[in-house]
Amino acid sequence: MCIVCKNRFEQNMLFRFKVVLGDIVPKAEHGRSGYLCQNCIEKEDKILQKAFSKICKNLNTKITQQGLKEIFLNGKD
Repeated sequence: MCIVCKNRFEQNMLFRFKVVLGDIVPKAEHGRSGYLCQNCIEKEDKILQKAFSKICKNLNTKITQQGLKEIFLNGKD
């Protein structure tokens, strides 16, 4: 389930991440993690920040659309 829109998708259609020491780490292998769908990476920064702050209490960085694209898509649009 995507943390932003709360829609359910097949796992291979979602981006998996984990928060380690306050930073977002993509493609977490094990442990508690979250998922984000492709559509939600394109949402406004305010919506993304609110969703991430609810599930990640120890997040060090501000969540932005551009930052998520760099983390999950390596800068590709």
